[in-house]
Amino acid sequence: MTQPIEFSGIRPFVDGITGILILSMVVGLPVVGWFYYNGTLPFWMAVVFGTLLMNLSFTAWHEPSHQNFSKFKWLNHIAGWIASVASIYPGYFARRREHLIHHRWAGDDVKDPVYPRIQSTFLSFPKVLVDSNRKFDFKNIPESFHPMTIGQRIADLASNSFALALIIGSIFFGFFKAVLWVWIIPRVCIFFIHAYFICYLPHAMEQGGYQVKRVRRRGWFQRFISVEQNMHGVHHAWPSIPWHQYKNFISLNSDTTLKENIEMV
Repeated sequence: MTQPIEFSGIRPFVDGITGILILSMVVGLPVVGWFYYNGTLPFWMAVVFGTLLMNLSFTAWHEPSHQNFSKFKWLNHIAGWIASVASIYPGYFARRREHLIHHRWAGDDVKDPVYPRIQSTFLSFPKVLVDSNRKFDFKNIPESFHPMTIGQRIADLASNSFALALIIGSIFFGFFKAVLWVWIIPRVCIFFIHAYFICYLPHAMEQGGYQVKRVRRRGWFQRFISVEQNMHGVHHAWPSIPWHQYKNFISLNSDTTLKENIEMV
């Protein structure tokens, strides 16, 4: 693989742009929930704002999972865990391992957890997505590949417990509607939207099959809804490049470097 130019690979103490994105979601969701709860926002506006903020959730956990948020691993873990908890998408460390497995064995019909999700149609994709999450066999993955520590397992259990406690607590203390309109409905919508625009589209081929090189430079909607993951091929080729540098990276590098590693469509 040709080494790209204009990219040192040196990670910052904290990536400020990613930090702002994470902070916006972590702070924004409770603020929207509060304004709905005290009657300032109607439910439909709470859903809209909640969905827009929840749209940041993939990037919020994805960048720390590749240590692109900070040069310190522990800061990445904290940021990714907090982002996952705030967006009621718990289990950060298990999801991080699954995602790194996808990168290591991309396209492997046994070891890649994304592979079965791509072998579907637009209409069957939701069912295939749910089934693949339930049926993927981690026994095919070497235990030595990014093993989860006891502390990470406890952290995932804590995040799962928090999500459950938030829902149950909201029922008992009378703010379930705020949780429903700001967290639950947006979470479900964004889960399937991201699964299609970030998981399916970047990896599926029109003729059937699987690829990880595709970069879609056109189409503002996909760029917006996937938060730059329309250029997902750049991420697979060079995972240490932050999401907000994909476009600059393409413009700075030669056609030869790009053609060797990604497919522009």
